[in-house]
Amino acid sequence: MSAVEVEENTLWSKVTPAASGFSALTGSHDADIAVVGGGVAGLSLVYHLAEAGMAPTLLEAATPGSDAAGKSAGIIVSLSVRHSPCEIIKKYGEDKGRRLVNMIGESGSYVFSLIHKLALDCAPQQTGFLAPARTAQELQRVNLLASEWRSSGYEIKTIDREEICHLSGLDAYQGSLLDPAGGAINPLAYVRELARVAAGQGARLFIDSPVVKIHKNGNGWRLQSNNGRVNAKQVVLCAGGGNRNLFAGLERTVLPFKVFQMATGPLDGKIREMILPENHAMTDVNPNIFSMRYDKDGRLITACPAFMFNNVKNRIVRFVEARLENFSPLLASARIRYLWKGTTWIGRSILPRFTEVSDGLFAIQACNGRGLAVNTILGRETARFIKLGHTENLNLIIEKPDAVRYHGLLCHLPAILINTARLRSRVMSKFTGLHRYN
Repeated sequence: MSAVEVEENTLWSKVTPAASGFSALTGSHDADIAVVGGGVAGLSLVYHLAEAGMAPTLLEAATPGSDAAGKSAGIIVSLSVRHSPCEIIKKYGEDKGRRLVNMIGESGSYVFSLIHKLALDCAPQQTGFLAPARTAQELQRVNLLASEWRSSGYEIKTIDREEICHLSGLDAYQGSLLDPAGGAINPLAYVRELARVAAGQGARLFIDSPVVKIHKNGNGWRLQSNNGRVNAKQVVLCAGGGNRNLFAGLERTVLPFKVFQMATGPLDGKIREMILPENHAMTDVNPNIFSMRYDKDGRLITACPAFMFNNVKNRIVRFVEARLENFSPLLASARIRYLWKGTTWIGRSILPRFTEVSDGLFAIQACNGRGLAVNTILGRETARFIKLGHTENLNLIIEKPDAVRYHGLLCHLPAILINTARLRSRVMSKFTGLHRYN
């Protein structure tokens, strides 16, 4: 059990200046385009709309980044490790599939180029992203993915066992994919900085303004909040999993996956020279996922998918500290200081979706644990769509809502799968005597 007091709060809320200059919606407003949700997707969208000379209005239920974005680990992943380019093209066809591959493949680099262009103060670290493989089967998959992404024009590398052991500081892996375009940021600062810049470009942002009702209003839509309303010609829902509560057609389109994120205190420099010595961000491809990254002050940030039951603080902390020690004795002294819970929303295809819900009503849906990079570039592409309309020049596939069959039952599937993988790891350790990576 941790010997230090663990604060049930995000690390980011402790190290990030509060958003300022915004107020709640009051009265009645008219807008050409209204956006619901002040996370990465919503704020990327309103920034790109404002940059294009439009004047969007955004409604955020709390404050910018207060939900999924500000509760993430801040890892920037610029490609899908669940789908290869060939699989995406097979699903959508050569033209549409290639456009989606290009959008996903560009997303990580685009985040860092946008940070540089706008001078966003969010502790960017474009040091690369590692996706290591623990088994021969996982390594075969990683090598295939890297090969296909390289064939699509992206500088994705594969590294052998010796190099991944050096770059991670762990002996658990057989090899790894290495994406130089990936890395990490302070996600809450990123969202708040986007809000600042978007407002400076002319976007109207209202905080503490939850949308309680959306209904058709003539040729447009009316968004009703607690103390005001917005009449808009077009609306884009960017509230992540909250979209399902805003319009009936979206209510069964995503599944929840609850994850605890946590951060240690700053680690000793000698440990950091051995564990992630070149400051990569890392998430392995095992079903029993393990991830690590450092913040700018040397705190180690990792994650733990929620248990099926009994997710109390002490149990999570004990489990994660033991897990760190199992991966490396060097991490035996690491103690969790911050613990917070978030929800990843997963769509049926596990790919980003831009859906046309009704005439003039759209939604950015379920970015499946890769939301920071993909949502940023989806905001750019959605802004282009709103400005240009349906055009073949967009790296955007416009789809209809895709409900998950047996939704009530399958809501438990992500948790069942990860806890099954966790149990399998323990059983294999018992019978093989090999390391057990909880």
